[in-house]
Amino acid sequence: MRLPFGRLLVLLAAAILLNACSAMRLGYGNADSLARWWMDQYLDFTPEQDALVRERLTRLLLWHRQSQLPDYAILLREARDLVDGQPTAANSLGLSESIIRRVRTLTDKAIPDVADLLATLTPAQIDRMAARLADKNSDYAKEARLADGEAGQRKARMKRLLDRAEYWFGDFSGEQEAAIRRLIDAQPTGSQFWFDERLRRQREWLDLVRKVQRERPARDAVVAMLRDYAERFDIPVEPTRRTQAIALRRSSAELAVAMHALTTRAQRDHARHKFDDLIRELGELAQEN
Repeated sequence: MRLPFGRLLVLLAAAILLNACSAMRLGYGNADSLARWWMDQYLDFTPEQDALVRERLTRLLLWHRQSQLPDYAILLREARDLVDGQPTAANSLGLSESIIRRVRTLTDKAIPDVADLLATLTPAQIDRMAARLADKNSDYAKEARLADGEAGQRKARMKRLLDRAEYWFGDFSGEQEAAIRRLIDAQPTGSQFWFDERLRRQREWLDLVRKVQRERPARDAVVAMLRDYAERFDIPVEPTRRTQAIALRRSSAELAVAMHALTTRAQRDHARHKFDDLIRELGELAQEN
């Protein structure tokens, strides 16, 4: 879910699974404070709301540390073995689905707490959240170069994917970069499609939040609404757009495999060491109080 509470949880899981670094222990150890600060930018908490979020985040992060971090380590071992071998597009898609399932577990655990927070929101806070989302959408559109057509969007995608690949594999040669650019140029970027999906999710989210504020339904009803929203979050319900989303995900998986095929043995060793360090840190984090 892309909500001030739920979106933070998604980002937390994604950071641990995909973008963790040597500072992970510091970030995870301060996750409750960072989360409250991030959410406050959207909602400007009252003291009562801040106390509620503090208490619920502390409980949620304890559950997450004890039950989820060991499972993330299992997933990272699977990813490490794929990177070290010869993965297929099906392997890449399977890994993505595994991440989505784990994020859904985290989201489902948080939903009752999100429902309690929504019951406290004022119209002014919802308007602030809508304005903040609009600002972030503008930043996203600029970064993805949506106004520059497919050519500009491909350049933005190239930069994004190369930065991500070099984090795991180390520097790429000019020849490798040229080959990656050719691979990207052979595919539609999907940037505008996914931006439209982002806007669709936000509209549905704001409609849900405003309905809760306006009608004040029972807690169980709000929980059901949130679970319904989360269920249809990952992929469009409308058949034509659903087909397009599946095709774009398949293309992205094929691109990832093709990029992996360009890496050298030394680059794959670099990635394996990254995974090993991350797996070790997750194990240590899971054991800490």
